[in-house]
Amino acid sequence: MKKRKKFLSLVILSVVTTSLFTGCGNSKNNADVQTLQVWSHNSHSKMVMSELIDKWNTDEGAKLGVKIEYTVKESEIQQAVEMAFASNQEPDMFTSCNVKKYSDSGDIVPLSTLPGGEEFIKKYTDLGIDLSGAAFSSSDGEVYCVPFSINTFGLVYNKDMFKKYGIVDENGEPTPPKTFEEVREYAKIMTNESEQDYGIIFPMKWSSFYSTDIGQLAWGSAGRGAYDCVTGTYDFSVYKPIYEMYIGIKNDNSCFPMTESLDNDAARAYFAERNIGMKFAGSYDVGVLNDQFPAKCDWGVAPYPVADENNAYLQWMGMGGYFAMSQSAVEKVGAEKAFEVFKFLHSDEILQELYKRGLNLPYDYSIVENVKMDKEINGWKEFAELAKISTNGYTSANVEITGEKKDADVFKEDVWMGTKSVDEAIDELNERYNRGLKVYFENNPDEDINKYINPQWSSVRNGE
Repeated sequence: MKKRKKFLSLVILSVVTTSLFTGCGNSKNNADVQTLQVWSHNSHSKMVMSELIDKWNTDEGAKLGVKIEYTVKESEIQQAVEMAFASNQEPDMFTSCNVKKYSDSGDIVPLSTLPGGEEFIKKYTDLGIDLSGAAFSSSDGEVYCVPFSINTFGLVYNKDMFKKYGIVDENGEPTPPKTFEEVREYAKIMTNESEQDYGIIFPMKWSSFYSTDIGQLAWGSAGRGAYDCVTGTYDFSVYKPIYEMYIGIKNDNSCFPMTESLDNDAARAYFAERNIGMKFAGSYDVGVLNDQFPAKCDWGVAPYPVADENNAYLQWMGMGGYFAMSQSAVEKVGAEKAFEVFKFLHSDEILQELYKRGLNLPYDYSIVENVKMDKEINGWKEFAELAKISTNGYTSANVEITGEKKDADVFKEDVWMGTKSVDEAIDELNERYNRGLKVYFENNPDEDINKYINPQWSSVRNGE
C-alpha cells in the first residue's frame, strides 16, 4: 500500500510541478531554488565531481531552479542511506543502492516512469548492456539504475622481462600471450630463481581472486561463466583449460612463491617492485601501479588470454557507480526537473572529464575515443580500449548449496592442493550446482527461472 500511495502522490506532484516549470522563464530567484541531496561513495572523484556540479549549479541548475548538494559517504553509504530513510531524511539520489529493498518499499523511482525514461534506458540496452541484474532492476521488471562507470580487465606484463627473455616480435617488441598455453609457456621461460625472476604472480589470499582471476577468464574464452543462460544449467567445463593452466604453472614452479598467502595489495606491490613477468589485473590497478606502488619496470596491458585465439568471445567487464533516484526528488522538484539532474549525473560531459583525469572509464568507449588526456597515464588508454571487446554478460540463476563447498573453495582446497583432478572437480561442481539450482527454484516458486534463460545469447568477438 505504501508503494501505491507514494506513486500516486508522485504522479500528482509531478504533473503540478512540471506545469509550473514549463510556464516559467529561465531566471530564478534564490527563494525559488530547490536543493537536491546527492550522495556518492566515490571518494576518488570527489574533487572533479564537485567542480562539475558547481558549474552546473551556476548554469543549468540556475535556469531550472535546482541546486545539487553533493556529499561523499565513502564506505559507510549503505548504512547512512538506511538510517536516512528510517528518519525520513533520505538523499534524493544516491549510489550503492539495494534496488530490491528500496523498490519493494516504493522509495525509489522506476526510470521508465520519468519523461523520456524509456528512451534513456534504450541508450544502454542498444549497446548490449544487460540491465536485468539485481544492481539495476528489481522483481517488478522495472529498471531503477543504469551503469555509470566500468572496470575492464586484462593481463599486465613486464615489457623489460619479455625483452630480457626474448619473448618479442621481429622488431624486438614484447608479445604478450594470447592463449592459456602461452601464459604457462611464457611464465616458465621467464622464471629464473637464481636471479629471483618469476613468470607470473597469483594473489590467492585475495577474497576476489577466484571470481576475478579465474571466473572472469572464462567469458573471453567461452562466451559465458559457469552458468549457461542458453540452457539454464551450470556447466563448469568452461573452467577446465583455466584450471589446467594454473596447475601447469604450479607444477612448473613458474609463479611467485607464497601464492596461497598473497593478497592483492601484496601481489601488486611485488609486481611493481620485483622481476615478475605477468599478472591478471583490472583498470583500477592503473592508479596503483602509477601512484600507490609506482612500477619500476616498463609495463603494458593486453586482453585476457583465451583457450583458442581463433575462437574468442567478449571478455568480462564490471559496472558500477550508478545512482538511484528517491521518490523525494520528484516530490521536491517534479519528474522533469529531477530527471534533468539524473541525466546530468550520467552525462558524457562528466564521463569525459573523469576519464581525462584518469578517474573513471565510461560504459561506452566511443564517449572518450577522441578525448585527450590531461597527462599521459600508463595503462589507462589500454584498459579503456578493452571496453570495445568486453561485456557485462548476464545474471546467473541462484542456487541453494548451503553447507557445501562453493567452486572457489573446491579450486583452492582440492584442485590447487592436488587432492582432486580437474575433471573430478568439474563433475562434482556440475552435480552440486545443478542440484542446488533445482532446490532454489523449488523453494522460491514466485521466482521464474525463465528470467535467467536466453537461448539467443551470443558474445562472439567479431573481427578479432
